[in-house]
Amino acid sequence: MAESAAAAAPPLTLEEKKAQARARAKAARAAQEAGDAFATVSPAAAAYIKRKASELGRPEGVRLRILAGGCAGLEYNLDLLEPGETATPLDREITSNGVTVLMDLKSAIHVTGSVIDYEDGLLRRGFRISNPNATSTCSCGDSFGA
Repeated sequence: MAESAAAAAPPLTLEEKKAQARARAKAARAAQEAGDAFATVSPAAAAYIKRKASELGRPEGVRLRILAGGCAGLEYNLDLLEPGETATPLDREITSNGVTVLMDLKSAIHVTGSVIDYEDGLLRRGFRISNPNATSTCSCGDSFGA
């Protein structure tokens, strides 16, 4: 038991956390300047979003927000776009597999390089975000730490 505790990585210092945040911001800016997507929508997630948007008479897109909360400190919030909703000057916009994703810069910084997927199985149904920037996640996968 003592060996496993000793083998665990020590918590990050404040300076290390700041350095990681600066690196995420730099990667998000580079992705935007290069015209690369901050995040990718899988074909399964795109099909689900398109189907739900059609059923509700909404545009084929979502707004992704990263909010404080959840078990691990930050949580994903994903909503269908409202009719007529478009990107504001403060938003980042991508199109992946025919689906528009809008997000603010803070959210884009946290999800750069992520894949938004949708699973429909016996035990779990819903979106699953595979985020390379997450330093920790909760067991349900709905929140993460950065």
